[in-house]
Amino acid sequence: MIQKDEIRQVLESAKALGIEFAELFFEDREETNIPCIETVIQGVKSLRICGAGLYLIQGLSNVYLYTNQVTKEALLDLVKKGAEMLEIKARAAAAGIVLTEKSYHNPCPVVKYPSQISNQDKINVLLEADKAARSAGVNVRSLNVNYFDTDQRVLIANTEGLYTTDRRVTTRMRMQAVVADGDSAYGTWDDYTKASGFEAYDDELSYTSFAKDMVKRADRIRTAGSISPCTVPVVLAAGGCGTLWHESCGHSLEAIAIAHRSSAFVDKIGEKVASDKVTLVDDGTLPGQYGSAAIDDEGHPMQRNILIENGVLKSYMCDRYYGKLLGMESTGSGRRQNYTYAPVSRMTNTCLAEGSDDEDEIVRSVDNGLYVESIGGGFGGMQFSLEVKEGFWIKNGQIDRDHQVKNIMLTGNGIDVIKRIDRVGKKMKYEKGGFCGASSGLIPTTTPQPMVRISHMAIG
Repeated sequence: MIQKDEIRQVLESAKALGIEFAELFFEDREETNIPCIETVIQGVKSLRICGAGLYLIQGLSNVYLYTNQVTKEALLDLVKKGAEMLEIKARAAAAGIVLTEKSYHNPCPVVKYPSQISNQDKINVLLEADKAARSAGVNVRSLNVNYFDTDQRVLIANTEGLYTTDRRVTTRMRMQAVVADGDSAYGTWDDYTKASGFEAYDDELSYTSFAKDMVKRADRIRTAGSISPCTVPVVLAAGGCGTLWHESCGHSLEAIAIAHRSSAFVDKIGEKVASDKVTLVDDGTLPGQYGSAAIDDEGHPMQRNILIENGVLKSYMCDRYYGKLLGMESTGSGRRQNYTYAPVSRMTNTCLAEGSDDEDEIVRSVDNGLYVESIGGGFGGMQFSLEVKEGFWIKNGQIDRDHQVKNIMLTGNGIDVIKRIDRVGKKMKYEKGGFCGASSGLIPTTTPQPMVRISHMAIG
């Protein structure tokens, strides 16, 4: 591994070439994947990825270069190429850089690192989950289970003297199933994710219950009916339904969208943009959550960012570069999938804060509407669309569990929908977490929330 003094020399070379700001991002990542297809283990796939990225900022311009040759010579070469790409002509006087080590609290401590666990123990977890799903009393026509773990070590240093490290460990089990009865079949998938080491599987009941519940839910959805497009009140269950916030306004509150003026929230800080019931937070410090870490991928400590408070827009999520374009400081939101991506402003754990409404009363307040138990994929921006994975009709203030519906999309304009939030429950529910894909790759996020009522929304 490259030494601290060599890192300093590379950064000093950037300053000597007249570059305003330079950052080095080093990554050493180990990954394991074990597929189990129809009860048969397909082998163990292990991968180690090492590399470094160089981020240069000059005025309003930036350049990102990367290499898997983590040597001083390779990085000095990148600095020269970057300076040429930025067309820097004037050299600066030689200036020394003092790298000061900083460390921050890790909200996701690890007990059992994946590298300390035998492959057989990991295989046993797969087989137990497979067995549990097949014993759930549902006709499982097809079932694939995949085990994943990741152990990422990062080191970040820059010309301002920052020098910090972080270690992020996650484990995940993905289940893909097809349930059937005669000619009627339904396929689905779900992830059991943890921002932890192998201790995620200490409680066998937790992941075997997940496996059983997934196929049972799939069988319920298989027999669900459909509905005609309409506009009705919508109640979103506490938990993963917070995906609504991620897609309807989360991406639009990232500094990259604001700087590109592709967001409805441009120039609206201090203005009323949502219902009084809405306080929206992005918090990368939440203990044990999939989107949490000690630092972002620019070395800034993760923090709790209040984006909207009582309906008033307070802040954006900022990385260094796009924050600079907006005249704002970093909010610890610079994130990337790996060393091949430049960091940009991204979400972490984005959630609607708890309200004061009773959950039972929220449901009772709806005579005829939709209750959304879980949300699948979607796409966001000013216009968003979300798949309802599991939904039920509400009749006369009660959830009709015998009237389940499927093949439904929630659609709308984000800034309009958040103005129609008229009930927010008292109880926050956290969820497993997943991945968000955008310009800096796939990153882990979560979307927890309390129960929410939207006065009316287009569904179909």
